[in-house]
Amino acid sequence: MRHLTDEVLDVAIVGTGPRGISVFERIAANLRAEPEPPRVRIWLIDAVELGAGRIWRTDQETSFLMNTVVGEISMFSGVSDGEPCRPGAGLSFHQWLPTQPDPALSGLGHDDYAPRYAYGRYLRYVYDAVVRDMSELGEVVEVVGKVTSLRENGDSYALQVITSDDEFTVTADAVVVTTGHALAELSEQQNELAQFAREHPELHYLSGDSAADLELSSIAPRTAVGVVGLGLSFYDILMSFTVGRGGKFKESVDGAMFYVPSGNEPRVVAGSRSGLPIHSRGRNQKAVTGRTAPKFLTSAAVGRLRERNVAHRGSPTLDFDQDVLPLLQAEINYVYYTTQARTQHGPERAEAVAAELLALGPELASWREVALRHGLDDVEPVNLDQLSRPLHAKRFDSGAGLVAEVRRLLLADIAEAGRGNVDSALKAALDAIRDSREVLRHAVDFGGLTPRSHRADFLGRFVSRTSLLFTGPPLERTAQFLALIDAGVLDLVGPDVVHGCDAEQGRFFMESPAVEGSRRHCDVLIDSRIPTAGLLRNTDPLMRQLVDERLAVGFVHRDADDVFETGALHITPAERRVIAADGRPHRAVYALGIPTERVCWFTQIGNGRPGVHTSFSRDADVIALSVLRRAKSNAFH
Repeated sequence: MRHLTDEVLDVAIVGTGPRGISVFERIAANLRAEPEPPRVRIWLIDAVELGAGRIWRTDQETSFLMNTVVGEISMFSGVSDGEPCRPGAGLSFHQWLPTQPDPALSGLGHDDYAPRYAYGRYLRYVYDAVVRDMSELGEVVEVVGKVTSLRENGDSYALQVITSDDEFTVTADAVVVTTGHALAELSEQQNELAQFAREHPELHYLSGDSAADLELSSIAPRTAVGVVGLGLSFYDILMSFTVGRGGKFKESVDGAMFYVPSGNEPRVVAGSRSGLPIHSRGRNQKAVTGRTAPKFLTSAAVGRLRERNVAHRGSPTLDFDQDVLPLLQAEINYVYYTTQARTQHGPERAEAVAAELLALGPELASWREVALRHGLDDVEPVNLDQLSRPLHAKRFDSGAGLVAEVRRLLLADIAEAGRGNVDSALKAALDAIRDSREVLRHAVDFGGLTPRSHRADFLGRFVSRTSLLFTGPPLERTAQFLALIDAGVLDLVGPDVVHGCDAEQGRFFMESPAVEGSRRHCDVLIDSRIPTAGLLRNTDPLMRQLVDERLAVGFVHRDADDVFETGALHITPAERRVIAADGRPHRAVYALGIPTERVCWFTQIGNGRPGVHTSFSRDADVIALSVLRRAKSNAFH
């Protein structure tokens, strides 16, 4: 294979989880497409596990589940064509699973949820396939180690790397930072809790990390454990304490789930702001390409809103509540009304309702007449705030009253999830939020909203409340939650949970102002919420060094009325190049994924979709092409 130049382009990818692999795969795929590819040396650096990273590492507990069905996942940027897997064409997760000797994996179907360790193994498979292919295209250097600093060194960059037995410098012409979730410094309250635990050796306080990295195994059976937060990480903790300790979930003759304890479980009490666990995902009924095409919240509509705002306000920035949310609510309710019409009266009625709603446009107030005319008398618009906080403003005179209401709500949620994300009007409507994510990014990313609206409306209310409605676990997790309450393993505190230190008792406490007599004392307190580390609270030495030496800066979103310090790495929209404190983009330092969250939205997604060109692959391709342009221009030396 002839090369364009005898000089070698050194590229360092820091972090080899899904985002790092995606950039690596796209660099290799683009090299493959070149008749005269440049000479490239790829440095693959990961502090935990090459090809899986920390979050998806392959040694975590088998009971930890993904929350995306296996049929919607691929790490290759193109579908398999029957030839050996290679950059740009390879097996999807669903196609790979039957090749595994583990019967727990090979039997998983398109709409099942795989263990997290299985996805880690798949990532390693994709990673290894790209490494093998690169043998024909250039050199690959694999390093298990921690990058502690990155500095400019003439026309290149010097990365200091610490491994288990060495410390050395990597000189690279381009650096791609895809480091994923980092630990955050403890907040003031968290420091108080940690200090209280240090003063009371019998107590333990755990926070700020995934369940796979929390010290859960050392917690003795029957220990009183309080868990703050009822999201996806909470479920991992709960499974570690139960199935991970020998407990069994079984079904009775009437199909009801129950739990058989092993006797090794701690006694768990849990609470959160909503007081409820994250909602179940609807049973998947969609094909990979079965996402609903937006009708109202489209890229064209966002563009028109920007043009209008320039004309009326002198700025293209949007107000989320005024400009974007009404269109998203129209998307949600369009799916809701048409699904109600189909399930109640048949497909022809649904088509008629759809046509009339589209003709009326996104003003929901005008849709009531259509609903009544088509026999949907009992159908009211979806209220996202009510769905996300159904316990808000309710008061309970006992924990039993709280549990009874939670049971009622969760059984209803299980029933809706069981109908599926096509046939349940509610789950189909909430799935419309997932289907609208690409356009939401178009509206929100890179300062697309005003600073106040970005902070208060979008992140402060919409994301914090509605993410629990459409990013949840499979419905079996909700059934298990109820079974654990019945078995006496799990207890609930209530909504608007308060937690802290009870100096008189020498223990932690949790309580809810909405539930009479809800205070519970515990010897272990776990904050299961995963914080956004940002740049200021980030404990990663590389991020700290970049900020301290002004080689990187957080994106500060400002206008004449407000300033929002996002805490995310400031990057260029076109190529994702990191911007230094003086406003200068680095020649060839790029960032993708979690470090850029709040400049971009929903960067935690860790996969592409088979046969669908999503932003996951597009973002990686943007960086790969920019890196290789440096080689073509002979500008890297």
